[in-house]
Amino acid sequence: MKDIASLKKVLLSEVIDLIKTFVVCFIVVSIINIFIAKPIHVEGSSMYPTIEDNSVGITNVFAARFLSIERFDVVIVKNKERNEFWVKRVIGLPNDVIEYKNDKLYINNEYVEEPFLNQEYVNNIKAQGKFTEDFGPIQLKEDEYWLMGDNRIRSEDSRRHGPFKEEEIIGRDVFICYPFNQMKYIHNGK
Repeated sequence: MKDIASLKKVLLSEVIDLIKTFVVCFIVVSIINIFIAKPIHVEGSSMYPTIEDNSVGITNVFAARFLSIERFDVVIVKNKERNEFWVKRVIGLPNDVIEYKNDKLYINNEYVEEPFLNQEYVNNIKAQGKFTEDFGPIQLKEDEYWLMGDNRIRSEDSRRHGPFKEEEIIGRDVFICYPFNQMKYIHNGK
């Protein structure tokens, strides 16, 4: 009987240690996910060819929370209407006036090049029509960002949902881990 009681104590001690380990791991992963980095799964072709459908990566949560968001940063934004996370590019910053005319971006009435766009892909789309439909001018408020996908003809973005608030941006920059042959770090303008 003494051996069974001793065995029960050892087993209970092991179960408690296992539970403690799971709790500590859960807390550490949660802290990393909230303050440092967040895994992402890209669904759809709105950022093609920069990021392909079904890519898996990690976004920098720390940078989005504690560093400034700059024009052409790739960000992860939470669409509250659908409770989804989207990968988009920052086109307009707070207080900017954004306009697209004849497939050209104008910010505060000045033409701005978009060097991050894949020109071969853009030219193929332009051969069939416009790459980016005209819109604007749109005046952003003090806490608003204009976000668009790199694949303008297939992107659901600020053109449909309006500007996004800074608090909706939960990650900045993306490190694509999978597929392995697509592995790369995507940041401002690249």
